[in-house]
Amino acid sequence: MRVSDDRYSRDQRSFHLAMRMLRFDARTNTICAWTGFTAERVRNLSKSYQREHPNREPERHRGPSPTNLAPLLSSPGLRSELAAVAGLCRVLGVIPEKPLANARRHLPSVPGGERLCHALELFQETVPHARVTFEQAVLLVMDLAEAERWSIGHCASCRAVILLDQLALDRRVCVHCQQEARTGRILAPPETDPEGFESLPIQQDLFQGHEATASEGQDPQERVVERQE
Repeated sequence: MRVSDDRYSRDQRSFHLAMRMLRFDARTNTICAWTGFTAERVRNLSKSYQREHPNREPERHRGPSPTNLAPLLSSPGLRSELAAVAGLCRVLGVIPEKPLANARRHLPSVPGGERLCHALELFQETVPHARVTFEQAVLLVMDLAEAERWSIGHCASCRAVILLDQLALDRRVCVHCQQEARTGRILAPPETDPEGFESLPIQQDLFQGHEATASEGQDPQERVVERQE
């Protein structure tokens, strides 16, 4: 009886995790990896979910999940969102402290999936107009867990959380410190930093005001991604 109860409890947790992931419009293969369910069972759950929410337009995509993080980080706004998600995932234990080889195989689990959903739910409550998707967050978690190219770091000036390309030599600085350096409100970078502030890929402010739109004298980097309402 005890074995049967444990099995029922595990199945219930997997079921609830699958439903949470469906609300995030996760792909079928992603749900299968984290819950242990078969693709057929996930598709049946998806149909049931759509019947229970007929007014909600499904946004789930078919095919394989995204595999390259670099194009996502070319957008300052999305780079900033992903950095915030990464910080939450590290604090909540989704991303392990030590590198994990072949994370796509060894990291997914029901407890880990529950923590991942919790991190994204917290993030969306804080940044309601965020654009980062569940699949992008999963890709981020996997790359940071393996730590072969991407890692979590801190701004060299203010210690804000930023995403680092370990193959790049750019100075580690956030967009806030870069903007303040341009206006002369903080000290210039140390002499040991030959690259300076101007050559970096930057992150955009998550809480940028509505009035902070592009103007004639604005730096081109700051006009890469306009705020979307």
